[in-house]
Amino acid sequence: MKKFFVFLVVLFCVFSVFCTTSWTWSSPYRHTYGFRYQLNTDEADNWTYVSPDVTSLTLDDVPDGTTLYVQLSLDGETWSPSGEATYIMEKEEEVPDVPEIREASITAAEDERLNRRFEFAFDLDFGTDMYYEEGLSVSPYLGAVLDFKNIYSPCHWFGLGVRVKGGASFNPVEGKNIITAFVDGRGFADFNIGGYLDASLGLSFIVADSVDLTLSAGGGLTMLNDTVPSLFSIKDTVFGTYVVAGASLDRYFGQMFHLGLSYSFKHFFEKGTQGLNTHNVGIHMGLTF
Repeated sequence: MKKFFVFLVVLFCVFSVFCTTSWTWSSPYRHTYGFRYQLNTDEADNWTYVSPDVTSLTLDDVPDGTTLYVQLSLDGETWSPSGEATYIMEKEEEVPDVPEIREASITAAEDERLNRRFEFAFDLDFGTDMYYEEGLSVSPYLGAVLDFKNIYSPCHWFGLGVRVKGGASFNPVEGKNIITAFVDGRGFADFNIGGYLDASLGLSFIVADSVDLTLSAGGGLTMLNDTVPSLFSIKDTVFGTYVVAGASLDRYFGQMFHLGLSYSFKHFFEKGTQGLNTHNVGIHMGLTF
């Protein structure tokens, strides 16, 4: 037995000249597991289950007084109290029910597990790489993240996707650190500008309705010019590879915008830095579609 608050809106649409009646419902939650509905009864074993993308029902030749009952679930086991709307033929327009918040005790219900829908996210990503080699070295970076979430989703709780990250890193020249490089006032002349591009498999979990946790692992390519502070100069550029594993936590504000923290560990293989390990801490923000 579980208790929770649920907010469900059921809208009733007008009766048309074609004797077609439509009901529309919605959920304010980002991670709605699914809906279930039935006509004229509110019985435990008479539900039709639909995915969270299905938010309407249209029927022809609906008898006067037909009532639709709709419930939503956030976990597939516990369901909200029923929202309801009744078709009345004599009225040209039915005013929607006033939404309300209700607390209820709902017993678990057996139903078909629903999968998470595909999502695409674009983020701006910035932070710093840290590693220890004859002293602590700190290198800021700026980049972008493309997230293809829930390409495969065996259940509602998690989905498997692909994450692509790329951008530029700013490495202080020999004898400098990030503080002295900026204090000297020479700008990018005190930095070697490098590039990075990696791809990872990401496993995304629901932590709360508006919070996602993603664990990822993959590999990438890095570029660094030790003599000319330009990413676009191929001469004397060192290319290398690395493996990467990380985690990110995203907080959603509404359905689209999110803000997150990330950590990743990189192990480099290129000549001259073989065995180098770096720790990356960053902040990202973006939109999910």
